[in-house]
Amino acid sequence: MGLKYRDFESLLQSKFRFVRAEHHESGHRWYELKIPGGPTIRTKVSHGTGELSKALEGAIARQLKVRTTFFRGMMDCHNSYEDYCQKVCAMPFSPGS
Repeated sequence: MGLKYRDFESLLQSKFRFVRAEHHESGHRWYELKIPGGPTIRTKVSHGTGELSKALEGAIARQLKVRTTFFRGMMDCHNSYEDYCQKVCAMPFSPGS
């Protein structure tokens, strides 16, 4: 069973401290996280009600500046907020590396 949109949004806000952003786009909600001493990360979430597809998980992982496997660890509660901040600040993301 995959990750549901509402569960993803809940984890983004409660565990990873993302807040609703001011960006407006029809069909999506934007979230952002200002990492102390690091970049501001932004991601958008569809108004969907089902589960995130594997392709969408990959796209979200790229927006969050991590690999898909790390993203899945975030959503499975294996990676913490601190792990995420450290990963983003320590290792610049490169999709091909």
